[in-house]
Amino acid sequence: MKFIPLICLIPLLTLPLHAQDTAEKAREMTSNLEKIESLIDKTIKELREAVEQLTRISTESDKPRDAFEDFTDQLKDYKDVQSTLAERIDHFRSIADTRFADWEKDLAKMEGDLKAISQTRMNKAKKEYSDMDKKVRTIGAKLTKAVDKLQEVQTYFTTELNSASIQAASKVTDAAKKSADDVMQTLEGMKADYRQLKADTSENSTKSKD
Repeated sequence: MKFIPLICLIPLLTLPLHAQDTAEKAREMTSNLEKIESLIDKTIKELREAVEQLTRISTESDKPRDAFEDFTDQLKDYKDVQSTLAERIDHFRSIADTRFADWEKDLAKMEGDLKAISQTRMNKAKKEYSDMDKKVRTIGAKLTKAVDKLQEVQTYFTTELNSASIQAASKVTDAAKKSADDVMQTLEGMKADYRQLKADTSENSTKSKD
């Protein structure tokens, strides 16, 4: 029986482990994209409900206290999920950077048609990610502006809450609701961008991990 020196086996063992590691990073990217999509949906839901409670304050102006308290609670829920979404997006940036760096390394090991195909796909995905991330940073400013407007309204009604004060603030509250509506539409577009990136960088069948 011919024995193979252990040192000769090391490359054979290393190659599959590298492939497994690369695949795992790809799955991690997919998992985080799915979590971002879910958090965007939750952010939209919480913001929509905050706007609904704000509307109740004016429609129930004879007894607005319950609506105001619900609005206050809902605004806090929205701010909490928005913060979680921002943290997840920041975390995803480091994952995406690692994924594309690994893709570059794998390209160096290919040649011919397969390399050209993979290069084209990577370039497309990187451009999608770059364009999307620029939009996300702009959206972040919109989110902050919207929550600031809603917070200002909440502070105003904390100081004074009656039919006269509600009527006096109607233009400001309408503007706050419009700002929130604009954010919700923008978030829907952002979700579509993340979904497209997932389609271009992920395996066909994946499941999210907690």
